[in-house]
Amino acid sequence: MTSASPEPGDPAALRVSDVEREQVQQFLARAMVAGQITAGEYSDRAAAALAARFRRDLEGLLDDLPGAELHASRSVDVLDLQAGVGGAISRRGYWRVPPLVRVHSWIGGVTLDFSSAEFTTPVVAVELATGMCSPLLVLPEHATADVDDLRISAGKVRDDIRHRRERGVPHLVVRGKHSLGDVVLRHPRKPRWRPGRRKTTVTREGDGAPGRRNGD
Repeated sequence: MTSASPEPGDPAALRVSDVEREQVQQFLARAMVAGQITAGEYSDRAAAALAARFRRDLEGLLDDLPGAELHASRSVDVLDLQAGVGGAISRRGYWRVPPLVRVHSWIGGVTLDFSSAEFTTPVVAVELATGMCSPLLVLPEHATADVDDLRISAGKVRDDIRHRRERGVPHLVVRGKHSLGDVVLRHPRKPRWRPGRRKTTVTREGDGAPGRRNGD
């Protein structure tokens, strides 16, 4: 059901996003449950949705389904984080995480701390286009991640998160390209407690010998 490349200027020529492909698959799944299409038709159309490049390809999969209309993904579905050469990218504390986070950085540091963030979807794609740095991704305690689609040259993945048999929520799919450095995944670090540590105070001038600590 795919089509040739549409003519420039045609709305159908717009490239589609992962969010729109997923939207079509959800329409198809509901249509199969409602008996509007068969399981075989669902399988064929879902595969075509995954391979779609242009809006025309996706819209053709929904033409005969009442009420199924493709809406262009909004800008909030994608967060583009870009830094100039040597610039840093940092997200900490509370921030909203859309379905797709794109990171572009060369030489500058990259820190994405998701531990206090609000996730808008259970699965988030983090797409790296980075190099000559060590991107740090801090995941919530219950989150999981995979790096199967991440390509690294002159570096490695330092994965310190706890892996489970089943996918957690949220789940991060880290993909893209990184070179000349490590990509680090970990959970938040807990504060260290040192047993036997005694609190000391410094006396003020006139209260004792200047600079002496109580108990010395």
